Amino acid sequence: MNKEIIKRLKDKNYVRAFGLMTPEEQECFKKVGVKNCVFWDGTCWRIHEAEVFACAYTFMVCAYYQPEPEYVDLEIVLDNTERWLGVYDKNCNTFLPFGFTHLHCLSSLPNFKEFWYETEKGNNWYFTNDGLVATYIDEGKKVFARFRK
Repeated sequence: MNKEIIKRLKDKNYVRAFGLMTPEEQECFKKVGVKNCVFWDGTCWRIHEAEVFACAYTFMVCAYYQPEPEYVDLEIVLDNTERWLGVYDKNCNTFLPFGFTHLHCLSSLPNFKEFWYETEKGNNWYFTNDGLVATYIDEGKKVFARFRK
């Protein structure tokens, strides 16, 4: 989400009726969600009980709202030449120090979030212990390292 648009939509002097907002602003409101917005009822700002944005109401993003950070998931693989577990930097991500970063270095990087793999039921299982990664890979699971962009 565009941080500049969010900043404008938090300003009560900027906002206007939802139907008069630009399509980009309306889309931003929809991504933020009604639960993170208040609306002007003619006398004061109130919480909107409905699940949708009404075109006639003026909405404002709550001051406490912070957008979810964007993440990059990189698969942890076994490097066949050196026999090390780690991630390849194929997309030139500036947060990785090397073209191939070893597993034991990942959790100490400043933008590291967690490791995860998909379970048999289709859910993601998140964990931060890098000692479990080799076990899960040995069990045939694809394990990923998640980083904040």
